Amino acid sequence: MKKLAWLALLLACVVLPLGAYVRLSDAGLGCPDWPGCYGRLSPAHAAAAIEQAMQLQPDGPVSPDKAWKEMLHRYLAGSLGLLILWQALQAWCSGRQRRIAGLLLLFLALQAVLGMLTVTMRLQPLVVTAHLLLGMSLLALLLWQAAGSRWPGVRVRAGQRRLAWLLLLSVAGQIALGGWVSSHQAALACQGFPSCNGSWWPSSLADAFVLQSGALPMASLVAMHWLHRLGALVVMLVLGLLYWRLWSIPGLRRQLLLLLAVGLLQPMLGVANVLWLHPLPLALAHHAGAMLLLASSCMLLCRLQVPAAYRPLRQHWLGWQSRSSPVQPWRGGMLSRRQENGREGSRPCLPV
Repeated sequence: MKKLAWLALLLACVVLPLGAYVRLSDAGLGCPDWPGCYGRLSPAHAAAAIEQAMQLQPDGPVSPDKAWKEMLHRYLAGSLGLLILWQALQAWCSGRQRRIAGLLLLFLALQAVLGMLTVTMRLQPLVVTAHLLLGMSLLALLLWQAAGSRWPGVRVRAGQRRLAWLLLLSVAGQIALGGWVSSHQAALACQGFPSCNGSWWPSSLADAFVLQSGALPMASLVAMHWLHRLGALVVMLVLGLLYWRLWSIPGLRRQLLLLLAVGLLQPMLGVANVLWLHPLPLALAHHAGAMLLLASSCMLLCRLQVPAAYRPLRQHWLGWQSRSSPVQPWRGGMLSRRQENGREGSRPCLPV
């Protein structure tokens, strides 16, 4: 079952960048129906329909190359879905990891519906953004399933773990903002850095969330871009605070350095995309960096565990400490081998 989990994780690491490539190369409507291509299994069998669409709209979204890009993404996404379904059946039969398998099935079903709506609703930004965010959530769950129980737990205070949750949520929010910018093609709405078109603040940040079809005014696109920049600043602040709070704990420094390196690389790629006018390789690297930042945040959170002996401290703060659970002073650190493997061991980061 672990081999299947790793295989599904590796396939997800291919499907997500491929989906970004399809979106960034304007191939999302290469096959304007779903799940096939003009009712056929492959673009090769729909060559006549594709040729007719190209004659009607020479500059339209349909071409053989774009159709193959879109269908290759669907083939690999379908293969990933079959792997997740097979894992869920194994989990149900073995009685292990049923909850996470159920979550994966739920996310998979929602992702399939969003994939269909992305095409049938002709790339509506709200649907495209939700499709991206749910795909990233699937990646995080697959990572948790494949490797979560293998990482040694590290004792931390409850506040430190809450800060790691805050980092994960801020990264997810920033990914959603990035998808919102990309789906509106607002990556080049701001020229220059750190200012935007010579200005230091948009006319109104509320313009970033205008839910209307068709082309939006430039003020809305600029507000979206500015909001994404502000989101990057929030992520960096939370990451810096988490780095400061956890650096003294043994066993976390390498992982913190990796997380900090990825966190610094992402805004650098974003700035490069603005200054070099959003070339496709840099845009794909920015998407891959977002995946890596999310995965690194999940890995860190999975390792951070609040010991049971420390949890009564919250009761002490509230004034009703239990006599049977005395509070022990504790500074944090790696769990011992006995605690990892014995009855006192740490639980997996997700319930099984």
